[in-house]
Amino acid sequence: MADNFTARMLTLTVNKMKPVKTPVLDKVFAKKKRQLTGIFAWDVKTATNNLMASIATSAEATVRGGIGKVEVTCSAPRYATKELISANDLADMRKFGSVTETELLKERVAEEQADMKANTDLTREFQAVKALSGVVVDKNGKQLVNFNVPAEMKPVLSGTALWADDASDPIKNLRAWKKLITQKSGGIVSEFVAYCGSGAMDALLNNPNILEKLKFYLGQQLAEEGRVARLAKVSIEEYDGTYTDDNGVMHDMIPEDVFVLVGIVSDGAAELFAPVIDLDAPGGVGKGKEADIFFSKMWDEKDPSGKWIKVESRPLPVLTRLIAVWATVI
Repeated sequence: MADNFTARMLTLTVNKMKPVKTPVLDKVFAKKKRQLTGIFAWDVKTATNNLMASIATSAEATVRGGIGKVEVTCSAPRYATKELISANDLADMRKFGSVTETELLKERVAEEQADMKANTDLTREFQAVKALSGVVVDKNGKQLVNFNVPAEMKPVLSGTALWADDASDPIKNLRAWKKLITQKSGGIVSEFVAYCGSGAMDALLNNPNILEKLKFYLGQQLAEEGRVARLAKVSIEEYDGTYTDDNGVMHDMIPEDVFVLVGIVSDGAAELFAPVIDLDAPGGVGKGKEADIFFSKMWDEKDPSGKWIKVESRPLPVLTRLIAVWATVI
């Protein structure tokens, strides 16, 4: 039984569990970087777009302008939760130590791990969405990091430019924002994706300019998917992720009036992980080893009798290039 519930086995198990739906995290922050310390430091880069000149075979290599960098540092956040499986919870199991009880306890531990990991994954996705807005905050609004995104990448449309207005031109906006991201990122954008609030999607579906210009093309999309799935070479996902605050009020992660355009660049974003604050973790603080994405352990409680199960992670999604436009469009 002991081998089933060591910190090593529990950590292995929780890291293999299937995550909850995290579309922004999976697509934009797919690169994972495990760090050695709890202080994160990275560069937000803006590369030069200069072309290179041919030189003679005997000439020295030229010194290029280099990459513009702004260093960002911050302390890693910490998300650690624990649950007590009390002796009373185990009362219906057979005598402690039997094969049956071990299997039942494994199931209960797995359920608790999955629930705690799901909460952490939801928090990670919340952070990832916020990172695209330029500032990562926790659930209480505490700022964890500010990427100093310029105002032009957080436009607020007004008047006839609002997508709900018949005179608006969303396609023109998308083309301008794509060009802006390409310029600001300084890298080669492999594709553009967008995450669309529900109200912004309604505005796209009812915008006369789009319907008139792309009637047949959009007709196929609407018939097959019931939404605008692609526009101006941008793959669009209507984002329905939500979270509940401490007062039980549900909120959209992406407000209904927001449209988020993202340029996918190979080195444009990543999710960093710091060592956990736990001496039992092989990759914990002070061990000099790369962090586990998730850490888990279990220990006995003497009174009231029971077993604690814990899951901990220290993630932070970061932008390493300016790759997103967070636009308020209605």
